[in-house]
Amino acid sequence: MSVIGAIGEQAFAGRLLDFLSETCGAEHFAAFLFDQGRPNELLSSSLDGTDTAHRQTNLYLNGQHWRRDPTMIEARKAMSDGGSGLYRMNVQGLPHNELRDLIYGSKQICERVLMVGKTEHATIGLSLLRSHSRGAFSNAELDGLTKAAATLLTLVDRHARFSFPRFDLSISLTSLGEIEEAIAAAQESFPRREAEVCARILYGVATAGIASDLGIGEETVMTYRKRIYQRLAIGSQRELLVWYLRQWSQVRGCLASSASGQPLVH
Repeated sequence: MSVIGAIGEQAFAGRLLDFLSETCGAEHFAAFLFDQGRPNELLSSSLDGTDTAHRQTNLYLNGQHWRRDPTMIEARKAMSDGGSGLYRMNVQGLPHNELRDLIYGSKQICERVLMVGKTEHATIGLSLLRSHSRGAFSNAELDGLTKAAATLLTLVDRHARFSFPRFDLSISLTSLGEIEEAIAAAQESFPRREAEVCARILYGVATAGIASDLGIGEETVMTYRKRIYQRLAIGSQRELLVWYLRQWSQVRGCLASSASGQPLVH
């Protein structure tokens, strides 16, 4: 099955990695959806069949290491200016020890290439990695990736839209059941009543309405709100919304499972 033929299928990530391995020697990849400049994992794959790419991507994102990644910083700046590009990074040259050793060095990664661009529907990123055993990407391989970048990013976008029917964040806050389902799957393991209060806060219900709906006092609702904020280490409803959208995207697979501009090698 070709990469195009695998769009919308479980085999897509593996087929894409097979193609990337044959054309540029990539051993791992992770694809990102950028939401207001923040990268969220769409899919990932490792040539050895393990979940290495997914695990390391989780560390990279959840540990906020992407904020200290020079190539990600440069790519995000280009995106904010409406551009796109292809960026290479020598792992040994990273100034941040934790980023260098925990995310890449622990898996013997020597070089990473990041391509980013805007498709018709979203801003997509594709991170490709090679280990010391294969060495750095050659100039010819980078030229090939530059030419193929728009097509690759569009394929990832199309796969996401076929695979994740709720890819559009616009419905994430329009269904109480949708909100409750995402909260129930959170690693934070909310007690039932906290989860119910949290869901209704996100759904836009006022304190009095939450109290009436759940048959509890308004002071009790406020107590649960404080517990929720403490559990998530946040201090505002805006931060709660940011947490929820990230959690909702993960549950829906947006984190787990022709670009504009002229791609350039930087």
